[in-house]
Amino acid sequence: MIKVNHENKVWKVARVAIAILLVVMCAMTIVAAASGATYNVTIIDNSRSVTISTRAESLMAVLKEADISTDDNDIIVADDFVPGQPSTIRINRGYNVTVTYHGETFKTVGYKNVENVLRQEKLEITDKDIINFSLDNKLSDGMKIVIENPLKVEISVDGEVIVKDAFSANVATILSRCGIDLGEDDIVEPGRKTVIKEDATIVVKRVTFEERTETEKIKYGTTYEDNSKMYKGSTNVKSKGVDGEKEVVYRDMYVDGVKTESEVVSETVIKEAVNKVVVRGTKNAGSGHTSANVTLVNAQTIKTVSNFTLPSKYSIDENLVPTSYTKKFVGQSTAYYGDSGTATGRTPQPGVIAVNPSMIPYGTELWIVSNDGKYVYGYAIAGDTGGFAYNGSGVISDLYFPSEAACVQFGRRDVTIYVLG
Repeated sequence: MIKVNHENKVWKVARVAIAILLVVMCAMTIVAAASGATYNVTIIDNSRSVTISTRAESLMAVLKEADISTDDNDIIVADDFVPGQPSTIRINRGYNVTVTYHGETFKTVGYKNVENVLRQEKLEITDKDIINFSLDNKLSDGMKIVIENPLKVEISVDGEVIVKDAFSANVATILSRCGIDLGEDDIVEPGRKTVIKEDATIVVKRVTFEERTETEKIKYGTTYEDNSKMYKGSTNVKSKGVDGEKEVVYRDMYVDGVKTESEVVSETVIKEAVNKVVVRGTKNAGSGHTSANVTLVNAQTIKTVSNFTLPSKYSIDENLVPTSYTKKFVGQSTAYYGDSGTATGRTPQPGVIAVNPSMIPYGTELWIVSNDGKYVYGYAIAGDTGGFAYNGSGVISDLYFPSEAACVQFGRRDVTIYVLG
Protein backbone atom coordinates (compact mmCIF):
# COMPACT_ATOMS: atom_id res chain seq x y z
CA MET A 1 0.00 0.00 0.00
CA ILE A 2 1.26 3.37 -0.90
CA LYS A 3 0.98 6.29 1.63
CA VAL A 4 0.11 9.64 0.23
CA ASN A 5 1.79 12.75 1.74
CA HIS A 6 -1.10 15.21 1.84
CA GLU A 7 1.01 18.07 3.19
CA ASN A 8 3.29 18.11 0.19
CA LYS A 9 0.38 18.16 -2.16
CA VAL A 10 -1.18 21.09 -0.36
CA TRP A 11 2.12 23.03 -0.44
CA LYS A 12 2.43 22.50 -4.15
CA VAL A 13 -1.03 23.93 -4.67
CA ALA A 14 -0.13 26.90 -2.50
CA ARG A 15 3.00 27.63 -4.47
CA VAL A 16 1.08 27.69 -7.71
CA ALA A 17 -1.43 30.04 -6.18
CA ILE A 18 1.34 32.40 -5.01
CA ALA A 19 2.91 32.45 -8.46
CA ILE A 20 -0.41 33.29 -10.03
CA LEU A 21 -0.90 36.11 -7.50
CA LEU A 22 2.52 37.63 -8.29
CA VAL A 23 1.76 37.59 -11.99
CA VAL A 24 -1.51 39.29 -11.37
CA MET A 25 0.15 41.94 -9.14
CA CYS A 26 2.77 42.72 -11.78
CA ALA A 27 0.11 42.98 -14.40
CA MET A 28 -1.85 45.30 -12.14
CA THR A 29 1.26 47.45 -11.59
CA ILE A 30 1.86 47.73 -15.32
CA VAL A 31 -1.76 48.50 -15.92
CA ALA A 32 -1.63 51.08 -13.12
CA ALA A 33 1.38 52.74 -14.67
CA ALA A 34 -0.16 52.68 -18.08
CA SER A 35 -3.34 54.07 -16.73
CA GLY A 36 -1.55 57.16 -15.13
CA ALA A 37 -0.29 56.07 -11.73
CA THR A 38 2.14 58.60 -10.12
CA TYR A 39 5.86 58.03 -9.44
CA ASN A 40 8.65 60.18 -7.91
CA VAL A 41 11.49 61.80 -9.87
CA THR A 42 14.35 63.69 -8.20
CA ILE A 43 15.94 66.45 -10.35
CA ILE A 44 19.40 67.75 -9.33
CA ASP A 45 20.02 71.06 -11.13
CA ASN A 46 23.64 71.95 -10.28
CA SER A 47 23.46 72.29 -6.47
CA ARG A 48 19.66 72.64 -6.30
CA SER A 49 17.57 69.47 -5.83
CA VAL A 50 13.83 69.05 -6.29
CA THR A 51 11.58 65.94 -6.17
CA ILE A 52 8.24 65.80 -7.94
CA SER A 53 5.46 63.23 -8.12
CA THR A 54 4.46 62.85 -11.72
CA ARG A 55 2.51 60.79 -14.23
CA ALA A 56 4.70 62.08 -17.13
CA GLU A 57 5.58 59.52 -19.74
CA SER A 58 8.81 61.14 -21.06
CA LEU A 59 11.97 62.88 -19.77
CA MET A 60 11.19 66.23 -21.36
CA ALA A 61 7.62 66.08 -19.99
CA VAL A 62 9.07 65.59 -16.50
CA LEU A 63 11.33 68.67 -16.86
CA LYS A 64 8.48 70.74 -18.24
CA GLU A 65 6.25 69.71 -15.33
CA ALA A 66 9.06 70.74 -12.95
CA ASP A 67 9.28 74.09 -14.78
CA ILE A 68 12.95 73.49 -15.64
CA SER A 69 14.29 74.65 -19.02
CA THR A 70 17.63 73.82 -20.64
CA ASP A 71 19.66 75.07 -23.59
CA ASP A 72 22.28 73.65 -25.96
CA ASN A 73 25.10 74.22 -23.46
CA ASP A 74 23.48 72.08 -20.74
CA ILE A 75 24.16 68.38 -20.25
CA ILE A 76 21.29 66.19 -18.98
CA VAL A 77 22.30 62.92 -17.29
CA ALA A 78 19.30 60.52 -17.07
CA ASP A 79 20.73 57.08 -17.59
CA ASP A 80 18.34 55.37 -15.09
CA PHE A 81 15.17 57.22 -16.06
CA VAL A 82 12.19 54.92 -16.82
CA PRO A 83 8.69 56.40 -17.02
CA GLY A 84 6.56 55.16 -14.14
CA GLN A 85 9.50 54.25 -11.92
CA PRO A 86 11.31 56.37 -9.30
CA SER A 87 14.48 57.85 -10.79
CA THR A 88 17.04 60.70 -10.63
CA ILE A 89 17.81 63.26 -13.33
CA ARG A 90 20.98 65.40 -13.16
CA ILE A 91 21.43 68.66 -15.09
CA ASN A 92 24.97 70.04 -15.57
CA ARG A 93 24.56 73.65 -16.58
CA GLY A 94 26.97 75.03 -19.22
CA TYR A 95 28.16 78.66 -18.98
CA ASN A 96 29.70 80.89 -21.64
CA VAL A 97 32.99 82.07 -20.16
CA THR A 98 36.05 83.94 -21.46
CA VAL A 99 39.51 82.71 -20.48
CA THR A 100 42.71 84.76 -20.71
CA TYR A 101 45.70 82.47 -20.26
CA HIS A 102 49.16 84.06 -20.23
CA GLY A 103 47.98 86.85 -22.52
CA GLU A 104 46.00 84.67 -24.94
CA THR A 105 42.21 85.02 -24.80
CA PHE A 106 39.56 82.54 -25.94
CA LYS A 107 35.91 81.67 -25.25
CA THR A 108 34.53 78.32 -24.11
CA VAL A 109 31.57 76.61 -22.42
CA GLY A 110 32.37 75.59 -18.84
CA TYR A 111 30.64 73.49 -16.22
CA LYS A 112 30.29 73.73 -12.47
CA ASN A 113 33.38 75.73 -11.36
CA VAL A 114 36.68 77.34 -12.39
CA GLU A 115 38.71 74.21 -11.71
CA ASN A 116 36.57 72.26 -14.18
CA VAL A 117 37.25 74.84 -16.91
CA LEU A 118 41.03 74.62 -16.37
CA ARG A 119 40.90 70.82 -16.45
CA GLN A 120 38.61 70.81 -19.50
CA GLU A 121 40.90 73.17 -21.47
CA LYS A 122 44.07 71.38 -20.26
CA LEU A 123 45.64 74.57 -18.96
CA GLU A 124 48.83 74.05 -16.98
CA ILE A 125 48.91 76.11 -13.82
CA THR A 126 52.20 76.69 -12.00
CA ASP A 127 52.87 77.95 -8.50
CA LYS A 128 53.69 81.37 -9.97
CA ASP A 129 50.37 81.76 -11.77
CA ILE A 130 47.72 84.07 -10.37
CA ILE A 131 44.01 83.35 -11.04
CA ASN A 132 41.36 86.00 -10.46
CA PHE A 133 38.91 83.43 -9.03
CA SER A 134 39.30 80.55 -6.59
CA LEU A 135 39.28 77.11 -8.18
CA ASP A 136 35.96 76.16 -6.51
CA ASN A 137 34.28 79.39 -7.61
CA LYS A 138 30.99 78.56 -9.36
CA LEU A 139 30.66 79.61 -12.96
CA SER A 140 28.22 82.17 -14.33
CA ASP A 141 27.40 83.35 -17.83
CA GLY A 142 29.86 85.98 -19.10
CA MET A 143 32.48 85.19 -16.43
CA LYS A 144 36.03 86.26 -17.36
CA ILE A 145 38.72 84.01 -15.97
CA VAL A 146 42.25 85.43 -16.08
CA ILE A 147 45.40 83.39 -15.42
CA GLU A 148 48.56 85.49 -15.35
CA ASN A 149 52.19 84.70 -14.68
CA PRO A 150 54.17 87.43 -12.88
CA LEU A 151 57.51 88.06 -14.54
CA LYS A 152 60.21 90.69 -14.90
CA VAL A 153 60.81 92.50 -18.17
CA GLU A 154 63.74 94.70 -19.08
CA ILE A 155 62.62 97.40 -21.49
CA SER A 156 65.17 99.34 -23.57
CA VAL A 157 63.49 102.52 -24.82
CA ASP A 158 64.36 106.18 -25.44
CA GLY A 159 67.95 105.73 -24.29
CA GLU A 160 66.95 104.12 -20.98
CA VAL A 161 66.69 100.60 -19.60
CA ILE A 162 63.59 100.11 -17.45
CA VAL A 163 62.95 97.00 -15.35
CA LYS A 164 59.27 96.30 -14.62
CA ASP A 165 57.16 93.63 -12.95
CA ALA A 166 54.52 92.43 -15.39
CA PHE A 167 52.06 89.67 -16.11
CA SER A 168 52.31 87.33 -19.06
CA ALA A 169 50.79 88.97 -22.13
CA ASN A 170 51.77 90.01 -25.64
CA VAL A 171 54.50 92.62 -26.00
CA ALA A 172 52.14 95.47 -26.97
CA THR A 173 49.97 94.84 -23.90
CA ILE A 174 52.96 94.69 -21.55
CA LEU A 175 54.35 97.97 -22.89
CA SER A 176 50.94 99.63 -22.57
CA ARG A 177 50.62 98.44 -18.97
CA CYS A 178 54.08 99.88 -18.29
CA GLY A 179 52.99 103.28 -19.64
CA ILE A 180 55.06 103.09 -22.83
CA ASP A 181 53.24 104.35 -25.91
CA LEU A 182 54.21 102.97 -29.29
CA GLY A 183 54.23 104.95 -32.50
CA GLU A 184 52.74 103.36 -35.59
CA ASP A 185 56.18 102.94 -37.20
CA ASP A 186 58.22 102.10 -34.10
CA ILE A 187 60.22 98.88 -34.27
CA VAL A 188 59.68 96.43 -31.39
CA GLU A 189 61.76 93.33 -30.68
CA PRO A 190 60.25 90.80 -30.10
CA GLY A 191 57.25 91.69 -32.28
CA ARG A 192 54.19 93.39 -30.80
CA LYS A 193 52.03 90.24 -30.93
CA THR A 194 54.65 87.97 -29.34
CA VAL A 195 53.38 86.52 -26.04
CA ILE A 196 55.91 86.84 -23.22
CA LYS A 197 55.69 83.86 -20.84
CA GLU A 198 58.94 84.29 -18.90
CA ASP A 199 61.43 86.98 -17.91
CA ALA A 200 62.49 88.79 -21.08
CA THR A 201 64.08 91.85 -22.67
CA ILE A 202 62.01 94.11 -24.91
CA VAL A 203 63.70 96.63 -27.21
CA VAL A 204 61.78 99.62 -28.57
CA LYS A 205 63.35 101.57 -31.43
CA ARG A 206 61.72 104.91 -32.18
CA VAL A 207 61.16 105.54 -35.87
CA THR A 208 60.70 109.04 -37.28
CA PHE A 209 60.64 110.48 -40.79
CA GLU A 210 61.90 113.78 -42.20
CA GLU A 211 61.64 115.27 -45.66
CA ARG A 212 64.41 117.27 -47.31
CA THR A 213 64.79 118.94 -50.69
CA GLU A 214 68.00 118.79 -52.71
CA THR A 215 68.96 120.43 -55.99
CA GLU A 216 70.80 117.88 -58.13
CA LYS A 217 72.55 117.84 -61.47
CA ILE A 218 70.99 116.09 -64.46
CA LYS A 219 73.96 114.75 -66.41
CA TYR A 220 73.74 115.48 -70.10
CA GLY A 221 73.79 112.63 -72.58
CA THR A 222 75.45 112.28 -75.95
CA THR A 223 73.84 112.09 -79.36
CA TYR A 224 75.66 111.22 -82.56
CA GLU A 225 75.45 112.48 -86.13
CA ASP A 226 76.96 110.41 -88.92
CA ASN A 227 79.17 112.12 -91.48
CA SER A 228 80.03 110.23 -94.66
CA LYS A 229 82.95 112.56 -95.42
CA MET A 230 84.80 111.61 -92.24
CA TYR A 231 86.60 108.31 -91.80
CA LYS A 232 85.31 105.65 -89.47
CA GLY A 233 86.80 106.03 -86.01
CA SER A 234 87.08 109.81 -86.33
CA THR A 235 84.78 112.10 -84.36
CA ASN A 236 84.22 115.77 -83.88
CA VAL A 237 82.28 117.58 -81.14
CA LYS A 238 79.61 119.65 -82.85
CA SER A 239 78.19 121.15 -79.66
CA LYS A 240 79.03 120.75 -76.01
CA GLY A 241 76.63 119.19 -73.55
CA VAL A 242 75.07 121.21 -70.75
CA ASP A 243 73.98 119.63 -67.46
CA GLY A 244 70.44 120.24 -66.26
CA GLU A 245 69.05 120.62 -62.75
CA LYS A 246 66.26 118.97 -60.80
CA GLU A 247 64.71 119.42 -57.39
CA VAL A 248 64.45 116.12 -55.51
CA VAL A 249 62.38 115.61 -52.36
CA TYR A 250 63.67 112.80 -50.13
CA ARG A 251 61.96 111.10 -47.19
CA ASP A 252 64.59 110.02 -44.67
CA MET A 253 63.94 107.33 -42.07
CA TYR A 254 65.60 107.71 -38.66
CA VAL A 255 65.83 104.89 -36.11
CA ASP A 256 66.60 106.24 -32.66
CA GLY A 257 67.91 109.39 -34.33
CA VAL A 258 70.17 107.65 -36.84
CA LYS A 259 69.31 107.89 -40.54
CA THR A 260 68.97 104.38 -41.93
CA GLU A 261 67.40 104.82 -45.36
CA SER A 262 65.99 107.34 -47.81
CA GLU A 263 63.40 107.19 -50.53
CA VAL A 264 62.59 109.64 -53.30
CA VAL A 265 59.18 111.26 -52.84
CA SER A 266 59.19 113.46 -55.94
CA GLU A 267 61.42 114.95 -58.64
CA THR A 268 60.88 118.27 -60.42
CA VAL A 269 63.03 119.30 -63.39
CA ILE A 270 64.17 122.92 -63.04
CA LYS A 271 66.43 123.02 -66.07
CA GLU A 272 66.53 120.50 -68.90
CA ALA A 273 69.89 118.98 -69.82
CA VAL A 274 71.23 119.63 -73.33
CA ASN A 275 72.89 116.66 -74.97
CA LYS A 276 76.39 116.79 -76.35
CA VAL A 277 76.35 116.36 -80.14
CA VAL A 278 79.20 114.37 -81.67
CA VAL A 279 79.79 113.97 -85.41
CA ARG A 280 81.29 110.60 -86.26
CA GLY A 281 82.74 109.41 -89.52
CA THR A 282 81.27 106.61 -91.58
CA LYS A 283 83.65 106.74 -94.50
CA ASN A 284 85.41 103.44 -95.08
CA ALA A 285 89.16 103.94 -95.06
CA GLY A 286 89.52 100.88 -97.30
CA SER A 287 88.52 102.63 -100.57
CA GLY A 288 91.73 104.36 -101.67
CA HIS A 289 92.55 105.78 -98.26
CA THR A 290 94.34 102.98 -96.49
CA SER A 291 97.85 103.38 -95.29
CA ALA A 292 100.24 103.83 -98.23
CA ASN A 293 102.94 101.47 -99.40
CA VAL A 294 106.38 103.00 -99.95
CA THR A 295 109.12 101.27 -101.91
CA LEU A 296 112.61 101.95 -100.63
CA VAL A 297 115.67 102.33 -102.85
CA ASN A 298 116.61 98.71 -102.06
CA ALA A 299 113.20 97.58 -103.40
CA GLN A 300 111.87 96.83 -99.90
CA THR A 301 108.22 97.81 -99.43
CA ILE A 302 106.98 99.33 -96.15
CA LYS A 303 103.56 100.46 -94.91
CA THR A 304 103.02 103.97 -93.55
CA VAL A 305 100.39 105.50 -91.25
CA SER A 306 99.72 108.19 -93.85
CA ASN A 307 97.15 107.56 -96.56
CA PHE A 308 99.21 109.56 -99.04
CA THR A 309 101.40 107.94 -101.66
CA LEU A 310 104.96 109.24 -101.83
CA PRO A 311 105.41 111.19 -105.11
CA SER A 312 107.78 109.47 -107.52
CA LYS A 313 110.17 112.41 -107.47
CA TYR A 314 111.16 111.48 -103.92
CA SER A 315 112.91 108.34 -102.77
CA ILE A 316 113.63 106.83 -99.34
CA ASP A 317 116.76 104.86 -98.52
CA GLU A 318 117.01 101.63 -96.51
CA ASN A 319 117.44 103.68 -93.29
CA LEU A 320 114.06 105.33 -93.88
CA VAL A 321 115.73 108.67 -94.63
CA PRO A 322 114.86 110.68 -97.80
CA THR A 323 117.69 110.62 -100.30
CA SER A 324 117.30 114.38 -100.53
CA TYR A 325 115.67 116.94 -98.21
CA THR A 326 116.13 120.63 -97.42
CA LYS A 327 115.70 120.65 -93.66
CA LYS A 328 114.86 118.42 -90.76
CA PHE A 329 113.27 118.94 -87.33
CA VAL A 330 113.73 116.64 -84.34
CA GLY A 331 111.38 116.87 -81.35
CA GLN A 332 108.27 115.55 -79.67
CA SER A 333 105.05 114.86 -81.48
CA THR A 334 101.53 114.10 -80.28
CA ALA A 335 98.55 112.41 -81.96
CA TYR A 336 94.96 113.50 -82.65
CA TYR A 337 91.86 112.48 -84.62
CA GLY A 338 88.25 113.50 -85.18
CA ASP A 339 88.31 117.12 -86.40
CA SER A 340 85.71 118.00 -89.03
CA GLY A 341 87.94 120.56 -90.73
CA THR A 342 91.43 122.00 -90.86
CA ALA A 343 92.96 125.47 -90.96
CA THR A 344 93.74 125.03 -94.68
CA GLY A 345 90.36 123.48 -95.58
CA ARG A 346 91.86 120.07 -96.20
CA THR A 347 89.90 117.00 -95.09
CA PRO A 348 91.32 115.62 -91.82
CA GLN A 349 92.89 112.24 -92.46
CA PRO A 350 96.15 110.38 -91.82
CA GLY A 351 98.78 112.32 -93.74
CA VAL A 352 97.47 115.82 -92.95
CA ILE A 353 99.32 117.02 -89.84
CA ALA A 354 99.13 120.04 -87.56
CA VAL A 355 102.23 122.25 -87.36
CA ASN A 356 103.41 125.63 -86.21
CA PRO A 357 103.05 127.46 -89.54
CA SER A 358 105.74 129.95 -88.56
CA MET A 359 108.17 127.02 -88.41
CA ILE A 360 106.72 124.78 -91.14
CA PRO A 361 104.56 126.63 -93.66
CA TYR A 362 101.19 125.21 -94.75
CA GLY A 363 101.45 122.95 -97.78
CA THR A 364 105.01 121.81 -97.02
CA GLU A 365 105.69 118.24 -98.09
CA LEU A 366 107.20 116.15 -95.32
CA TRP A 367 108.54 112.71 -94.47
CA ILE A 368 108.12 111.63 -90.81
CA VAL A 369 109.45 108.71 -88.77
CA SER A 370 109.58 108.06 -85.02
CA ASN A 371 113.03 108.06 -83.52
CA ASP A 372 112.43 104.73 -81.75
CA GLY A 373 111.91 103.04 -85.14
CA LYS A 374 108.39 101.83 -84.26
CA TYR A 375 106.41 104.20 -86.49
CA VAL A 376 106.84 105.22 -90.11
CA TYR A 377 104.25 107.95 -90.41
CA GLY A 378 105.37 108.50 -94.03
CA TYR A 379 104.61 111.18 -96.59
CA ALA A 380 102.62 114.08 -95.08
CA ILE A 381 101.35 117.58 -95.80
CA ALA A 382 101.40 120.47 -93.31
CA GLY A 383 97.68 121.35 -93.40
CA ASP A 384 96.51 122.40 -89.91
CA THR A 385 97.61 124.39 -86.89
CA GLY A 386 98.43 122.65 -83.62
CA GLY A 387 97.63 124.20 -80.24
CA PHE A 388 101.24 123.69 -79.27
CA ALA A 389 102.12 126.59 -81.58
CA TYR A 390 100.86 128.92 -78.84
CA ASN A 391 101.27 127.11 -75.54
CA GLY A 392 105.07 126.72 -75.51
CA SER A 393 104.93 122.97 -74.89
CA GLY A 394 107.86 122.27 -77.21
CA VAL A 395 105.86 119.90 -79.41
CA ILE A 396 106.77 120.26 -83.07
CA SER A 397 103.81 118.46 -84.69
CA ASP A 398 100.46 116.79 -84.06
CA LEU A 399 100.00 113.74 -86.27
CA TYR A 400 96.51 112.70 -87.42
CA PHE A 401 95.66 109.05 -86.76
CA PRO A 402 92.65 107.02 -87.97
CA SER A 403 91.21 106.29 -84.48
CA GLU A 404 91.35 107.21 -80.84
CA ALA A 405 92.91 103.84 -80.02
CA ALA A 406 95.73 104.51 -82.50
CA CYS A 407 96.31 107.92 -80.91
CA VAL A 408 96.49 106.40 -77.43
CA GLN A 409 98.93 103.79 -78.64
CA PHE A 410 101.20 106.40 -80.23
CA GLY A 411 100.96 108.73 -77.25
CA ARG A 412 103.74 111.31 -77.22
CA ARG A 413 107.12 110.40 -78.64
CA ASP A 414 110.16 111.83 -80.41
CA VAL A 415 110.06 112.07 -84.20
CA THR A 416 112.17 113.37 -87.07
CA ILE A 417 110.44 115.52 -89.67
CA TYR A 418 112.21 115.84 -93.03
CA VAL A 419 111.24 118.76 -95.28
CA LEU A 420 111.17 117.47 -98.85
CA GLY A 421 111.80 119.47 -102.03
